[in-house]
Amino acid sequence: MNYAPARQISTARHIARSAKQQIKDKTGMKVNLLLYNSESTLNRPKRMLDVIAIALGMSPGCYKLRSRLRNIVELRFVGALFLRMHFPNVTLSQIASLFGGQDHSSVISGIARANNLLYTGDERFMTKYNNALNSVNLWLEREVSDYASVISA
Repeated sequence: MNYAPARQISTARHIARSAKQQIKDKTGMKVNLLLYNSESTLNRPKRMLDVIAIALGMSPGCYKLRSRLRNIVELRFVGALFLRMHFPNVTLSQIASLFGGQDHSSVISGIARANNLLYTGDERFMTKYNNALNSVNLWLEREVSDYASVISA
């Protein structure tokens, strides 16, 4: 039986506790650190896009369609917004590749247009955005609780 992952988790917990204590001692601030397996996070942006597509009643394959239909374009808008919000280390080029190899400037334009739709209160887009937001929040809560149960085991 291989106990290396258990040893790694134990070591990570020790380092995290030490870091929390040092931060508290030097700044007086209390912090909470979330430990997660970085290998499992490589597919998380794609999984988030899948969650958004399903929440909007569309296929995850719609992101890669070369279409200008409003539903598909707005799906990409919402997907790009959430990826930038939750995964700041994912580059615009990487987001573009998730959308079928578009250019990074297309992603910038899409995010700007999505923010404009949110700012103006477009009802149709707001409904889609709120549906996606609820689904993503549920998905993230489930991810955190699943990871917490693995660590505590």
